[in-house]
Amino acid sequence: MLFNSPTFLLFLLAVFALYYFFPRWRMLVLAVANAAFYAYAGVGYFVLFFCVVASVYGISKFLGGSRSKLALTAGLIVVLANLVFFKYSMFLLGSVEQLLGFTISLQGTPFVDREIALPIGISFYSFQLIAYLVDVHKGKLKPSRSLFEFWVFISLFAHSAAGPILRGGDFLPQLRNIVAIKFRTPRVKLGLAFILLGLVKKVFIVEKIAPYVNEYFGVAGTLNGVESWVASYLFAFQIYFDFSAYSEMAVGIGLLLGLRLDLNFKTPYLSSNPAEFWRRWHITLSQWIRDYIFIPLGGSRVKNWRIYVNLIAAMTISGLWHGAAWTFIIWGFYHGVLSAAHRMYGKGLKKIGWTKLQGNWLYKVFAIAVFFHLTVIGWVFFRANSWGDAVHMIKQMTLLGGVSFTKETMLLLAISAGLYLLHIVEFLAVKYFKRWSLGWEAAVPSLIRGAVYAAIAIMLLMLLMNGEASSFIYFAF
Repeated sequence: MLFNSPTFLLFLLAVFALYYFFPRWRMLVLAVANAAFYAYAGVGYFVLFFCVVASVYGISKFLGGSRSKLALTAGLIVVLANLVFFKYSMFLLGSVEQLLGFTISLQGTPFVDREIALPIGISFYSFQLIAYLVDVHKGKLKPSRSLFEFWVFISLFAHSAAGPILRGGDFLPQLRNIVAIKFRTPRVKLGLAFILLGLVKKVFIVEKIAPYVNEYFGVAGTLNGVESWVASYLFAFQIYFDFSAYSEMAVGIGLLLGLRLDLNFKTPYLSSNPAEFWRRWHITLSQWIRDYIFIPLGGSRVKNWRIYVNLIAAMTISGLWHGAAWTFIIWGFYHGVLSAAHRMYGKGLKKIGWTKLQGNWLYKVFAIAVFFHLTVIGWVFFRANSWGDAVHMIKQMTLLGGVSFTKETMLLLAISAGLYLLHIVEFLAVKYFKRWSLGWEAAVPSLIRGAVYAAIAIMLLMLLMNGEASSFIYFAF
């Protein structure tokens, strides 16, 4: 059930009404809504999901005692076995076949076509379950009081398909206070604004540039340097606006229900270095990777060379989490190398006494421009259909092979520049939100403001009703 579909809007309206009409039954409303949301995508996958959640809940009751390590191991096996089978088994099989030099026959098995449909949100709910198990084992979190509560926490339909990744310490206390949540008009208006913003991004930006991205990457092996940059710029903005649209709609839905979900993006393409980028891009995943991979590996408490290894290992695992393909692994490794290189660079500046350089505005602008283009190059690995396509495009981009401008590439470069400008406007809008919103309300009569909101909503509804809703990119992960 896609957020940008009429079906989901009707579903959300029904949940919203029941949620506030029957406050004492809110947990039941959300539990049933979550089940319906998953069952809509496939009853079998819903049953599988519920069984995994129930298993982890049961195992978690043994955490914190004398058999805590054994229970933690059992819980991790349940979660990772489910994730590996559905997401990585065919990738692992193909890699083994390449290594051995022959094909393993799957005739007579359900996997003869070598494809396994990926359950919705499996990567996200797997990371939530792992975090929950580890936190309870370490005593940072008390086990959930009931399977009912635990199911609502893990499966909340607002975020489960593509994040943000929730932590039990932040979200379970909200669920335990859910009956006391009051209907607040300002909060509901803010929630609707987030949902509207997400829909605008998805319908008016993502779905307009997606055909060009698909067209260019579909013939990636034939692109020249300019065309490769065009394709990469457009995909950089496609994935950002697509993913941030979903995340902002999730935050908006949470606000409608009086629940706080973390923002997942803070204008990441204005970052001047890798550390800043990962504090602003897919924030909840970055925090998860830090807390459950980087720090357990030793984090920054070890020798310098180990820190670099830990950074590269953590980011490579992040790449593997995104997808079962070598291109994703290389993308993660690439960002790990960038992170390690930036740390070395920072130490070099400190050694020669040039740290004040990083505070210079001109240096900052230059650093943002450089790192944005390094990020764009990395997106080629993420989006390319094959390793060969990625290598060809990056070679063309870095060597500027076959520099040739056409009317279409000039137009698409101009659109890319416009989208970056829009990214800057988005940053300013967040920074000066209160001032701008107060100014908007003071300068424009409420009747006109209402008419503007209604016109945008009606236009979006018409587009959603007349067109086929396209999936969000991160639904595939």
